[in-house]
Amino acid sequence: MRVLGVWAGAAAVSLLILRLGARDTPETVWAPASPTWTDHISFWDSGWYNRISSEGYPTDLPVDANGRVAQNSWAFMPLLPALARVLGWTGWSFYVCAALVATAASAGAAVVMDRWLAPTVGERASLWAVALAWSSPCAAVLQMPYAESLSLLLTAAALALAGRGRFALAVPAIALAAFSRPIGLPLTMALGAWWLSEVARDRLPAARNGRLLPGSHPLDRREREGLLGLTVFSAACTLAWPMLAWLVTGRPDAYTATETAWRDGSLMPFAPWWDRSEWWVGVHLGWLLLAGILVAAIAGLSAPSLRRLGPAAWFWCAGYVVYLLMFFDPTASIFRILLPLAPAAWALALSSSPRRRLVLLAAGVIGQLFWISWVWDASIAVRWVP
Repeated sequence: MRVLGVWAGAAAVSLLILRLGARDTPETVWAPASPTWTDHISFWDSGWYNRISSEGYPTDLPVDANGRVAQNSWAFMPLLPALARVLGWTGWSFYVCAALVATAASAGAAVVMDRWLAPTVGERASLWAVALAWSSPCAAVLQMPYAESLSLLLTAAALALAGRGRFALAVPAIALAAFSRPIGLPLTMALGAWWLSEVARDRLPAARNGRLLPGSHPLDRREREGLLGLTVFSAACTLAWPMLAWLVTGRPDAYTATETAWRDGSLMPFAPWWDRSEWWVGVHLGWLLLAGILVAAIAGLSAPSLRRLGPAAWFWCAGYVVYLLMFFDPTASIFRILLPLAPAAWALALSSSPRRRLVLLAAGVIGQLFWISWVWDASIAVRWVP
């Protein structure tokens, strides 16, 4: 109940900022000026999920004038619209039903993550972590018709169960997570790296003593086999959606071509970060920006407080960071895409003093003011002045 109380307080603050920001929102392609709550939550990718609910997925991929695959619904997973349709008996609109699903999943994710990580950091620090994670700059999206909260709930459940050696119970969570958001690949990478680290413990004395790898309790042979089986299953779930897109559309690259339709059509690993770095600060400074990002990522992953969360949490954060660096196109969505790194909030709460926690909490709420007004509402035209 304490966890839900903290979650509810943070969610209420996000909702308040959303509703106040809506009063300044100009007319958009989705709604008139000063939109109602229902109209306000229909912005951006929410419309794609609504289209999936009402129309399904296209059997023929749309193409542009150059013959390249255009943006379409195959980039979005079916779990959220399917669950929203379960509430169709209420007569409410898709957006209301999907927002309720997302909000319920958000509350569930807070409880699951607390049950997972509180034994490591302590109850008080875990409550602070919930406050920090659900007050982060993009936390408002966890109560929107977006699949972020569903993905966070299912990924946390899978990792929590795997961390306790309950690999069979983690199977349904992994399967559902793979159909909530494109989370299967980083999850497979994390589980696979964890399995490799457990194999290394048997052969490297330093790793066996816990000096190189997170976690002080190595898995026995049966547990390693269970982790390997879970990794293989996660890989199969990752491939299921692209295979389904291929079967329905007849194009082997239906899913990847759709995903890259939001950029230049290329899936070259690491290339988007290099290109965006040059776009942000110029050709001659781009490599410095990218180097700084890499240093920040390495420093964050090597933090002792993050390693103390255990192998499941650490390998997930490491796998997800590597996945983003390899394949993600860092646009304005980068802050929202960082939400799955929520275990970092527990590491921050563990290593921070009460004063620093308050500063981080205030910074997150201030960040919401800017993210909601600049990104979600698109209501402020920012002109940078030196």
